[in-house]
Amino acid sequence: MNMPDLPGKMINLTIPDKPELYRSYLSFLQHGGLFVPSNDSFTMGDEVLLIANLPGFQEPKYLRTKVAWINHAATTSGQPQGVGLAFGDDQVAIEVKEAVEDLLPGLKLSDRPTYTL
Repeated sequence: MNMPDLPGKMINLTIPDKPELYRSYLSFLQHGGLFVPSNDSFTMGDEVLLIANLPGFQEPKYLRTKVAWINHAATTSGQPQGVGLAFGDDQVAIEVKEAVEDLLPGLKLSDRPTYTL
C-alpha cells in the first residue's frame, strides 16, 4: 500500500472564536495562512501538516502548509513565539481561505494588531 508523502511535522491548532481567528490569520500571504503559537524549532520553508479546528467548520481541516513566518520569541507587544504557516493552492486550502475571509469581512482594512504584524 503506497502512502502519500506527508510533511515532516504536524501541528494541531484550535481557534475558538473570530477574534482569535483574526489575530491568527495571515491575509498578506498569497493563499492565506495561520499563525500557530509553538515552542518547537522551525526553518523557513519547512513543510507542516496543519490540523486546523476553526470557527465555522464542523470538522478539522487538514492543510499542507509551509513555514512562511517565524517569531523566535514572544515580543513585548504581545506577539507569541510561533510560526506562520502558508496555505498551498489545493482545494482544501482554497475552501479554508474563502471561509475565513467570509468570517472576517473588512480584514485587510483593519489596523488591529495580529500575532505577526
